[in-house]
Amino acid sequence: MRQVSKDEFYKAVGPLNVHPNIVTGWPYTSEWRLQNDMARTLIGKTVLRQEGGQLLTDYFLVKAADGKETAL
Repeated sequence: MRQVSKDEFYKAVGPLNVHPNIVTGWPYTSEWRLQNDMARTLIGKTVLRQEGGQLLTDYFLVKAADGKETAL
């Protein structure tokens, strides 16, 4: 996985039929998986964390074997 900006993340997953699913407690981690394939392929994840009293979200996209993000 590669950390990306919020804009880059939503640009990649926006046109896809994906759904986030919270998979851990704090810090909340959501996996974003394709809804229209049997394997429910993992496309990316988001991690909500707290820093200096503020809630922040980190964004990640999965890399394919060729090094490119699978969502692109």
